[in-house]
Amino acid sequence: MIAFVAIIAILVFIGWLIYRAGTARKADKTIGEVIRPHIIMYGLSCISGICAFAFFLSMDISKPLKILTCILLGGILIFVASRFQRMAQRGHS
Repeated sequence: MIAFVAIIAILVFIGWLIYRAGTARKADKTIGEVIRPHIIMYGLSCISGICAFAFFLSMDISKPLKILTCILLGGILIFVASRFQRMAQRGHS
């Protein structure tokens, strides 16, 4: 189950990057202007969050503990992604 979720998440991420590259071409921008490192980090954080969510839900512990763990891990991943995004924006300003 976890492997299936990870594969689906990776395929969605690749599709999302292809979509972003396609919209760059329509907007007369280069791919580098649309796909920045912080966007890739955001996508990777989402994938790792989905995999962590699937992993913790597959464990044999009580449901409230699973939900709390997923919420805490999601918050940590969002913090890390926003930190990378802020650092990337400061570097390009």
